[in-house]
Amino acid sequence: MQTLLSYLRKNPTAMLSKILRWLKKLKGKPDAYSLISWAAFATMSLGLSNLTQFGFQIDLLYFFCGGLTVQLMKMKLWLVTVGGCFSYSLLQLRHYPSHTDRENLRFQDQNQVIIQVNDSGIVSSSSHEEANAVDSTLGTSLEDEDLRFQDHLLTQSNSPSQDGSVDDGLIIEQQLINCIKELEKENEMLVPMVSSHVDKYLKAVFDSKEVADDPDINLVMNSLPSEIMRRLKETVKLMMNVSFMEECNDIYSKWRREFLDECLRALGLQFQTPNNEGVENWLKTCKAAAKILFPNERSICDYFFSEFSVIADVSFQKVCKELTTGLLSFADTTITTESHLPNLLSNIVPKMLESLDELIGEISTMMLFPKFLCVPDLEDFRKKLYILCSLRNIIYTNDVEAPVTDGGLHLITKRAMNYILDNSDNIGNSSFWVVIGRMIELLGSELEVKSKDYYTDPALGYIFMINNLSYIEQKTRDLKLDDDWFRQNTAKVEQKCNLYLRSSWSKMVEFLKVETNESAEADVAGELMKEKLHLFNLHFEETCTMQSTWTVCDKQLRERIVKFIEEFLLPEYGKFSDRFHVVFGNQAYEYIKFGFLDIQNCLSHLFLLDEEMNVEYKKNV
Repeated sequence: MQTLLSYLRKNPTAMLSKILRWLKKLKGKPDAYSLISWAAFATMSLGLSNLTQFGFQIDLLYFFCGGLTVQLMKMKLWLVTVGGCFSYSLLQLRHYPSHTDRENLRFQDQNQVIIQVNDSGIVSSSSHEEANAVDSTLGTSLEDEDLRFQDHLLTQSNSPSQDGSVDDGLIIEQQLINCIKELEKENEMLVPMVSSHVDKYLKAVFDSKEVADDPDINLVMNSLPSEIMRRLKETVKLMMNVSFMEECNDIYSKWRREFLDECLRALGLQFQTPNNEGVENWLKTCKAAAKILFPNERSICDYFFSEFSVIADVSFQKVCKELTTGLLSFADTTITTESHLPNLLSNIVPKMLESLDELIGEISTMMLFPKFLCVPDLEDFRKKLYILCSLRNIIYTNDVEAPVTDGGLHLITKRAMNYILDNSDNIGNSSFWVVIGRMIELLGSELEVKSKDYYTDPALGYIFMINNLSYIEQKTRDLKLDDDWFRQNTAKVEQKCNLYLRSSWSKMVEFLKVETNESAEADVAGELMKEKLHLFNLHFEETCTMQSTWTVCDKQLRERIVKFIEEFLLPEYGKFSDRFHVVFGNQAYEYIKFGFLDIQNCLSHLFLLDEEMNVEYKKNV
């Protein structure tokens, strides 16, 4: 084989001319001889591509594989599958990494002459075989051979051959994997040591009132074997030089992510379930990541990628992304759960917000380009937590005085809804709208409590709730709340309207009902009806006078309430009036103070705070 290679190096054109003369003789239907020749030339091209670096041998491989496939098609069309499988097998062998690549590189280098200059200035030379013999007699270790081999690859990577660069990259990639496997053996000692350091720090922060000592951000870096670290750094540099950046990042980040997972498992910091224990572990994980784990990983990244700052940021991102994504996912699940929402707002959300502030600040100081990492995702979620905290402070404030007389809008309702509208862009299209819907429900519950505390008249409390719930309904029309939420809020408004009608007007309807026995005398029934009518006139006038000083903020809502009252009151009043005329005849007009139009006119002046209209109303009454 060496004789053939030597001949090909000296006479490549002679070989090509012989191949061309053979191709010109191929005429007619292909036979077994031609098929074997095509396959043999394709196999020879494969051998040339693995043993030499001429640059054209891969093209010969493609040419002969294609020629073989065409010859098979001429014989039988279905034989194209045979040609395809044969060609695919050769191409797979072409890219399969083996020791042949290293042997080829050493074969190319075997005729090099090594020149050495000793301290006395005497120059000596030796062949490559002699140098290897000397190295073997000195007991050269495998690591030293790897380093010399890496130096050779670094020289080869500057050559213009693309095929050679790919081969070199695959070999260096294997070197990187081997170095990492050696370092992974240190995990048995390193993981317990890091876990102990983190646990001691977390106990000082969470369990004691003493000030915790500054954590060691170079603990992992200083504990790994320096010689293996140096070899790994050189291998990383070689991979960068042969444009294997992505492969290098993937291998490196996978190694470091597995180390972080082992440390978290050793610490018992699991936070899958959104309960009190899960939240506590989440808070501790944030603290450990911000103060110890991520800074240590940044130190390692800076060491290995010291000459490639952007790639160092990308690698650090890949190492930290899985953990930060897990933290965000758990936090999102926790705040969107239906259980323990008051405790969530008063205790959990503020602590989560504080932890995220610290984590984002620490990561930003470690990153040359913060936007490369999931810092924007962390910041977006921090904004959502801040919205929750601010809403809670608005809803449960004690600084706002409630309206005393008119049952109008409460100031906290205006503030809360305006705050939600102003921050709707920060919420986006996420599931966080579910939490906002629950926050509005908490606002409604707080308003319910205030209505009972501030208003002795239940009817005025219901008007207060109708005003505030209707205002909330109007402000949420353009928000991304689900349909069920809107239906529930509308049902609450209707419920308060019915409660208001029963509270204010049911008693008057009872006055209009007269139950007498058939045997009762007409005078007794008449006196009872006159007493009932007197009580109705008295209460109706008093109710209209009082409720004319109340307010309903929305004009259409006010008209709806008045319409409800008319539909509730007028039919019963009409029945009573007709019966009263039957009993008293023309004398009925002496007792009936309000006709149908009078009642409608009085009702039309309810819930108006305008002084002029109130004066006009009082004159009509």
